[in-house]
Amino acid sequence: MGFRDRLQNLKDSVGQWADGAAGGSQDNKIEKNLTEMSAGTEIQRTAAIKALVIQAQTEEKWLDPIIDSFLRVLPDQMESPQEALIEGLMELRKVRPKRAKEIFEGMQSALDSPYPSVRSRVIDIWTTFSLKSKAKNSDTIADLFEMLSDDDKDVRYQTQESLSKIMNTIPKAALPALKQALRDDDWRVVYHSIVLLTEFAKKYPKPSVALAPEVVSAFNSGEKLKERAADCLGMLGLADPHSVKGAVPGLIKGIESKSSELRKAAAKAVGRIGSKDAMVVFHAVPKLAKVLKNDDWYVHTEVVKALGYIGSNKPTLVKPHLPIIKNRTTTGADRNICQAAEWAYKKAGGK
Repeated sequence: MGFRDRLQNLKDSVGQWADGAAGGSQDNKIEKNLTEMSAGTEIQRTAAIKALVIQAQTEEKWLDPIIDSFLRVLPDQMESPQEALIEGLMELRKVRPKRAKEIFEGMQSALDSPYPSVRSRVIDIWTTFSLKSKAKNSDTIADLFEMLSDDDKDVRYQTQESLSKIMNTIPKAALPALKQALRDDDWRVVYHSIVLLTEFAKKYPKPSVALAPEVVSAFNSGEKLKERAADCLGMLGLADPHSVKGAVPGLIKGIESKSSELRKAAAKAVGRIGSKDAMVVFHAVPKLAKVLKNDDWYVHTEVVKALGYIGSNKPTLVKPHLPIIKNRTTTGADRNICQAAEWAYKKAGGK
């Protein structure tokens, strides 16, 4: 059945309810809609739910029973009725604010919905609930972190966006759940958690350092996480170079990786760490200089920057490699490389 046919059927179903409004008691109409909500076609169920939302607001005695019915049937509905139930519950909580928490918590069942659009909507609602309640316990937030393993990519990114809002609003409640998520067995959960921590560390570096051991472990554990973890390690290294010391050997290997993206991320991370304590990454300096001698132009900008940062902290480490840096001020493959080399040459003590 096409979209236009489904829309017409929905209009017809709602129209039939409206046409019958003049006859029969209101109770009978509500009971009929309650039955149809569970036993009708997808279109009929959706129309019945929309009608019940209106009826619940006009018939006080039916408000709580309809809310109860919505919560009860929510887990087993098809896509359109589930969406209608969720929006209906959000509407009815305004009329019955004392049940708002119960309604929010009742929607948890829809996180297991087979429909990505429904899961995304519930994630958005739960985010609002967490932010408004300033949740002292992290149960709700922990459940959101679990959604980072969702099979649907859009749901995962919706969850990441939602958790980012929570991280920046109630970090004390979110950080314990993030720490746990960084240890998850599902690499997708760890991946998105690293992205969240990287962004958080830009604003709140000191509390982020407490999670450095988990990021170091993730970086050292597998190839899928290395690039993202390297970026995070660099941010954490700006706050406390020694907190990420356990990842430095892997970062040095990353500079020589077959992956250009990892080479670039590793060089950037080493530069950030070295800008605060060059001795933590001193073994990386010869590897960085070696990269400048090949034709891997793609990573040269980050490599010369890394040498500049390390040289600004400990010039003697970079001094033997000043000639190759100076050479790149005029032989870089593009203007960005030449300008970065000029900056790095001066930072490292070049005249």
